[in-house]
Amino acid sequence: MTSQATHFVRRLWWPVCAILALLILRGCAYSLLNGDRVNSEQAAKVEAGIQDLRQLRFKHPVPLVVKTPDEAEVMMEADLMRDNTDSQLEADAVAGALTGLYPAGMDLKAQSLKLLKSQVAGFYDPHGKEMVLVEGGDNIGFWNTATEFMIQRDIVGEMLLAHELTHALQDQNFDLESSLDRVKDDDDRAIALKSVAEGDATIAGFAYAVGRMDNTIADMLTDNLKNLPQALKAEAPDTPEGLSAPLLFQYSDGVRFVAEAYRRGGWSAVDALYRDPPLSSHQILHPELYFDKRAPTPRITIAGYDPIMSGWKVADTDTFGELLLHVILERNLGPQSNELGLAARWTADRIIILQQSRAVDVIWMLTFSDAQTASHFTVVYETLLDRLLGDATPHRIDTRSNAVLVVIGQGADYFDTLAPAIWNASTIQSAGVTTRFPPPDPSADR
Repeated sequence: MTSQATHFVRRLWWPVCAILALLILRGCAYSLLNGDRVNSEQAAKVEAGIQDLRQLRFKHPVPLVVKTPDEAEVMMEADLMRDNTDSQLEADAVAGALTGLYPAGMDLKAQSLKLLKSQVAGFYDPHGKEMVLVEGGDNIGFWNTATEFMIQRDIVGEMLLAHELTHALQDQNFDLESSLDRVKDDDDRAIALKSVAEGDATIAGFAYAVGRMDNTIADMLTDNLKNLPQALKAEAPDTPEGLSAPLLFQYSDGVRFVAEAYRRGGWSAVDALYRDPPLSSHQILHPELYFDKRAPTPRITIAGYDPIMSGWKVADTDTFGELLLHVILERNLGPQSNELGLAARWTADRIIILQQSRAVDVIWMLTFSDAQTASHFTVVYETLLDRLLGDATPHRIDTRSNAVLVVIGQGADYFDTLAPAIWNASTIQSAGVTTRFPPPDPSADR
């Protein structure tokens, strides 16, 4: 689903870039802003300094503007609705609840905007090509305190501006917004690319504030960002895991991934990540699968359901990836469950949300590293869905080799017809080769 857990992470991408202010950079106003006035001399100093540190140049000026929190919220909502409709967001919320990603009845749009409005201190707007600072960002998170202790000066505003100006450098030098548009139907690929951008901007912003960049700085930042989950929980305790996990991922895991690139080749190696980006949260979580032993990332195409699901329309399509699969398992099985390791064996998935009137159906196909893991996941997830949905919502699961097919909603009532049609028509592409899923194993215990 283009919006499910990461709809706001992608669809509100540029405002969310500023979410680092949520824990690290809140308080930008007290050194860069005086009411609604920008300290232009300080801003110019930061702009010049971040270009030198990041070893990139601005091709065009980046105006700084000041917005009230309400004005910033209007911009965020407009960005969200640029690619969404209200009915699509509603369908995504229902589908998220059906799969176990969200709590039932969650208002996805309202929850996302609530989180952003309460936390954002500033952001780079790629549509207006300007840097927006939000009035009243005078609440300071733990990172400001830690950084002041290490650097012995007030640098929150400088760090925020350097962070966001790095996003402007990314936009002007790597056309990042266009790259995100090309993966807009695959949130897992999008969040991998955004993790590069956020990791880059976070490291650059911190390095600017510290006054240097080296491996020690990268290590220091990586270690400190381990505290982000606890800090977010304290700042926004009611945020559903399906929203908070993708948000935190961009910073904590994004920094770790970009820091690895920097250690291997400095800023030029970081630049190379935009030309050849990671393709999944799986690669971000396991950097060796990108840097050392990269394998093709399969892409699943689900087909064959149209004749049987006539009258239903596609409300959204997307990819969950290892990250959101882990969120689903942890949210429903608990953080200590031995089954959480199943997510790390993910290799591909694709999900389709169908809608008829107000009814929502989910077709979700996943592949794992081996058939044994697929069979194990089938048992675990079927039990999870039985507990989550009970008899109120039909749901069925089937397994072929290392692939799993999940149908939730009315389609599960005619699963015996629907599942074979989907298996026979769907394909998986890897390294430019398209194959079909294997026929059922007659000896398998169904």
